[in-house]
Amino acid sequence: MKVFFVFVGVTASVLAAVIASDWTFWSRFMNIRDQTALSYPSWIAPTREVRGRFEEELPSVAPVDVTLTNKAITELVTYAETLDSFSLIVHRGLGIQFEAYWRGMGPDDVTETYSMAKSVLGIMVGFAVSDGFIGSIDDPVAKYVPEWDGADRSTLTLRDLLQMASGLEHYRFNFDVNQNPFNKAIRLFIGSNMEEAILRFDLTAAPGSEFTYNSANTQLLMLILQRAIGKPYAGYVSEKFWQPLGAKPARLWMDRENGMPKAYSFFQARPRDWLRIGLAIKNNGAVNGKQVIPANWLMQMKTPSPNNPKYGLQLWIGSPYVPERFYNSNTPVGVKQAEPFLVDDVVFFDGGGGQRVYVIPSADLVIIRTGMPSPQWDDGVIPNIILSDLGYGQTQ
Repeated sequence: MKVFFVFVGVTASVLAAVIASDWTFWSRFMNIRDQTALSYPSWIAPTREVRGRFEEELPSVAPVDVTLTNKAITELVTYAETLDSFSLIVHRGLGIQFEAYWRGMGPDDVTETYSMAKSVLGIMVGFAVSDGFIGSIDDPVAKYVPEWDGADRSTLTLRDLLQMASGLEHYRFNFDVNQNPFNKAIRLFIGSNMEEAILRFDLTAAPGSEFTYNSANTQLLMLILQRAIGKPYAGYVSEKFWQPLGAKPARLWMDRENGMPKAYSFFQARPRDWLRIGLAIKNNGAVNGKQVIPANWLMQMKTPSPNNPKYGLQLWIGSPYVPERFYNSNTPVGVKQAEPFLVDDVVFFDGGGGQRVYVIPSADLVIIRTGMPSPQWDDGVIPNIILSDLGYGQTQ
């Protein structure tokens, strides 16, 4: 019995030492399963502000100029409410045609939009190329990450990361507290040293050989970008993008104080400021008549990648149509779409379970939707309700 108590005491001491060595990780680990898109903004810490330069809200069109019919608006509201939405904004022409919030929220309330952050990082890589911090997206990763200057990784390029074709090992994020806390994925998700975590990842396929939607790709891009620009990501986003957009402040989740932001998720901004991003993309990178996002970079982001024609550079592409869009072979359930988009030029930000920025230049249209993640989300419903109402897809 004495031996047993000694064993228990030693085990408890070792466990206490392990937890004390990285309290940030362990405190997150014990609480992460309880977080939702609603609770994340107040739960995550530490954070860093992305300063904006807000002057005025985007205009709404006068009621007499709203082109959406009451029938279309009713259909939009019904679908949005059925899937527990937080916000829905439809912008066409000179202003917002429709805007609604649920769960008591309003224009200044922020919720988590998950992987929509990936597309923001994709835009920022374009700025770094334009500014000369990154020579080319065809540069080898090892140019910026010399720790990876090995034979098996010698052909891995930034383009492979941007196109989700790196060959990096993939793990599904798992919110279960019963999982192995030393798993690479959970350390990348909630660890306190993102650089150390991402550098542990191995290759399981040849770079450029297959599409695997993988948050490790985006986090490695963040490491490369921060090293290349030599300054914090939040400041670079603010200077190059967020202030020119005229947005209110956004926030990033940092792995630790003065550390690295999580790049694949947790860029927390107002729905109206996601709308500003969508409008900039629709206008070929221009904001208030001034070129902000390099137009040639946007063209590259929208160009289908060799391994998945529905994915460009950290950006999803609406065509060609598939009834179910899969992320990777480790995720058996994809995103359903019952019918094709009624136009061929849809591009969009995809955040888990239906967080979306849809950009449809041919219809002069941007749509924002946020809400509780839902496996029932259908990508074609909201855009096609609006496009059909505007006369697209009708037999002439």
